[in-house]
Amino acid sequence: MTALLPLAYGYVRDDLLSDRDPSFSDKILLAAARSLGYALGTVFHEPGPQSATLPPVFVDLVQECRRARACTVLTLPGHLSGTSLCHRVLLAILEARAEAAVQEVRP
Repeated sequence: MTALLPLAYGYVRDDLLSDRDPSFSDKILLAAARSLGYALGTVFHEPGPQSATLPPVFVDLVQECRRARACTVLTLPGHLSGTSLCHRVLLAILEARAEAAVQEVRP
């Protein structure tokens, strides 16, 4: 019998990917998840900076982490800190609402 790996989700801001295809970031996060011992679920793609509200795709990510009880979010450097809200606020929301921690992975 094969043990199930813990579930992680991905979060990427598409506006920070330069001219690269968004699937490039998905491949990076998938490789990182495998090397860290996670099964990667959906990679949530935020289109870009929002107003002073919570980024809508980030809210979807938090809800999905809660639903699936996933405790890890993988992202690329700067993809959470470049929003209109403070990086610490987003991390606190993930921790308080979804009991999830963020791991930045380098390409």
